[in-house]
Amino acid sequence: MSYFSWILAASTEIELVSPIVKLNHLLEGLLLEVVGLLKIIIECLALLILTFAIVKALRQLVLRKRRMDREAKLNKVRLDLGVALALSLEFLLAADIVATAVSPSWDALGKLAVISAIRTFLNFFLEKEVKDLEEERLINSQPKKI
Repeated sequence: MSYFSWILAASTEIELVSPIVKLNHLLEGLLLEVVGLLKIIIECLALLILTFAIVKALRQLVLRKRRMDREAKLNKVRLDLGVALALSLEFLLAADIVATAVSPSWDALGKLAVISAIRTFLNFFLEKEVKDLEEERLINSQPKKI
């Protein structure tokens, strides 16, 4: 094979690979944009859940029902707010996982691990408190036998 035919073959191969490489870069960039948008949407959902839960809790505290004592009302509000906080934490964790799903770096994976650990820790104790409040509410709602 002569030098000229080798250069011609190499340039033809480069021309064939070049559109594939360009398409790959284009699709990867598009995927990164979609993932970024999806992360923002999931974070907005988490904030909406929190906002609605806070508004609901404030409404429940302001619009007191006479038949419910203060302690029971506060426990109900805390229970509802705790469930919303746990759900919101799950959405925020999902948003972080989505953000690192496409070609993650070691730095991004390390940050995800730390954030996941903190949120999982918070969620564990929040769910434990919610279960305790739910059990207490059920015990208090049962009629007392004399």
